[in-house]
Amino acid sequence: MRFGSLTPFNRRHFPARDKQGNLEPFRSLRMDFDQLWDEFFDMGRPLMPGGMDFSPSVDVSETGKEIVIKADLPGMDEKDVELELNGDMLTISGERSVEKEEGEGESHRVVERSYGRFERSMRLPFSPEDKDVETSFKKGVLKVNVKKPKELENKARKIAIKGE
Repeated sequence: MRFGSLTPFNRRHFPARDKQGNLEPFRSLRMDFDQLWDEFFDMGRPLMPGGMDFSPSVDVSETGKEIVIKADLPGMDEKDVELELNGDMLTISGERSVEKEEGEGESHRVVERSYGRFERSMRLPFSPEDKDVETSFKKGVLKVNVKKPKELENKARKIAIKGE
């Protein structure tokens, strides 16, 4: 059997319907396997509860005087997050813990949120001093303002345009 026939990328051959229009008995099994492969190759969602697949989304913007970094860390507190500056490398790291729930009797649980240790690094175009970095944490968003050195500040000026 070829490996390509097992992957979700090769879906040319599906079981036919029977005379009443119902799906063949193995169609449901095939669909379950296709879903399993889709989830396996979907790196954005873990297959199992507690999967270590959490990486915060980050917005980076630059003005003439500073670089502003915003990281989405929903459900986390500032005590769960670390910010490290090593030369021109800024690293945001931490751990998002699994919420423990205890139910009575038999219960079922579907987990789509990701948990675990995370680390996100980005290289800045300069090495800032500690005094030039300000942080705030509000409603699950970490905001880091990094002041640019004087020599890198944008000093835009208007230039006159002469007509002929």
